[in-house]
Amino acid sequence: MNNAVRRAQYDLSSLPDLTGKVALVTGSNSPLGIGWNIANQLALKGAKVYVHARSLERAQAGIVAILANSRSEVSAKQLEPFVADLGDLKAVRNAAVALAKKETRLDILVHNAAVLADGLELNEYGISTSMTINHIAPFLLTLELLPLIKSTARSHPGVRIVTLSSIAHTLLTPDAKYDSLSSINNDFGERDGEQANLQRYGYSKLANVLFAKELQRKLDQASIQAISVAVHPGVVETDGAIKYLGPEKLSQVNDIIGPLQGALAPLFAAAATEVWTEKDGGSDKLDWAGAYVMPYGVPSPADESEAAKNPKLAKELWETTEKILAENVGISVSF
Repeated sequence: MNNAVRRAQYDLSSLPDLTGKVALVTGSNSPLGIGWNIANQLALKGAKVYVHARSLERAQAGIVAILANSRSEVSAKQLEPFVADLGDLKAVRNAAVALAKKETRLDILVHNAAVLADGLELNEYGISTSMTINHIAPFLLTLELLPLIKSTARSHPGVRIVTLSSIAHTLLTPDAKYDSLSSINNDFGERDGEQANLQRYGYSKLANVLFAKELQRKLDQASIQAISVAVHPGVVETDGAIKYLGPEKLSQVNDIIGPLQGALAPLFAAAATEVWTEKDGGSDKLDWAGAYVMPYGVPSPADESEAAKNPKLAKELWETTEKILAENVGISVSF
C-alpha cells in the first residue's frame, strides 16, 4: 500500500458537488460540534441533509444555525430534522423506519453522535448506556437503513457509511472481548473512576472501528457498492469536550483543533471522490475499504490497535450486538 504523507490540512473546495445526494449526520445540532460542521459543509455542497438531535427543538436550532451561516447558499428545502434519542433503541428504530419510508435514497450516513468517558450505567434493558449510544445505536440505525442504502447503491454506486472513532481505541489490549452482554457491560475495575471510564470510552471506540470493518466485509460479500470507514477526527475542542474536561484543562491539551477542523477527516471520507475511486487500493493506491482514517484523510493502518485488526473480534462484536438487540430489546435485525 502507498504510504502517503498525511495532509497538513484538507481543502474544502476540493469536495465535489453533492446536489441530489441525501445525507444523515447524527449529533449535528450544535455549531460547536463536529457533526454540525459536517452537516453544514455537506449542505453547502448541495446535499439534502438530515440534522439529528435528541429533540425536534434542538434539531430545528441546528437547521436555523446552518441557514444563518450559509448566507443564502443553502436552501431550507435542503435541511430536515431527524429526531431520536440514541439511548432509546426503539426510538432509533422508529426514526430510521420513518426515514426509509420518506426517502428514496441515502448516499451518506455519518455516525458522529457519542458520549465521552463516563461511569458504567445500565439502561432499562440492562445494557451499558455508553455502549448503547456509541455502538449499538449506530449499528441499529445502519441495519434499519440498509434497504435504503442497498437501493441507493444500485443506482448511485459509492454510498458512504462513516463512523467516528478515536485514538482512544488503542487503550484496549489485544485480548479485548465482545462475546456477551457481560463483556459489553465491562466495568474495567470500577463503575466510576477516571481510568475505568477512559477504558470504557476506548472500548466503545474500538467497537466503532470493528463495526466499520465488519460492515465493509458484509457489503463486499453482498456486492453492495458502498464503502464503510472509521475516522479519528483529531483532538477537537467541541462543546462536549469543554463540558467533559473544562476550559482550563482543555486549553492544556496538545494539538487541539476546532470543530470545523475536526470535521475535515470525516468530510473527506464522506464525500471526497478518491475515497470511492481508490476503494480497493492496490500497490500504488490507498486502501479505503474498511479503513481507519486519521486527519486529514489518510487510511492509517499503523495507527490501529492489534485488536482493531482482528476480523474474528469484529465478527464476534457483530453477532453479540444482534443477539443483545433480539434478546434484551426485542428488536431483530440482520444484514
